[in-house]
Amino acid sequence: MKAEKTITILEQEVRMRYCAAAETGYEELSGKPSTRFIPTRDADGNVVPPEAITIDYIYLAVSAIVAAYAANDEEPPVSVKQILYDTSPFEVGELIKSVGELRSFWYDVPTVMQEESKESNANP
Repeated sequence: MKAEKTITILEQEVRMRYCAAAETGYEELSGKPSTRFIPTRDADGNVVPPEAITIDYIYLAVSAIVAAYAANDEEPPVSVKQILYDTSPFEVGELIKSVGELRSFWYDVPTVMQEESKESNANP
């Protein structure tokens, strides 16, 4: 099952691909395990949001972009430096939203769990 998407950032159409290469790329880039993106449940059964912070999601998105192009021996149309320094807040939001959707699709996360996690993140 391919988890792929094309988004527009920095006036460029950019492909993203969530796969093992995206996760290992994130781990290489950040030095953190990809398990940071997994919500858990506490002893009372309440959803505990993932430990990941904004930079983790940005690094994961960058890794998904690199994976999409590396799979075809191509270079991404935007650089990591451009993503970190030149994207707008809207574009950062689109990167984060897109990589989250791709990750959920790749892992086949049930919609109910996705919604519970979103609600938990919105209401700390």
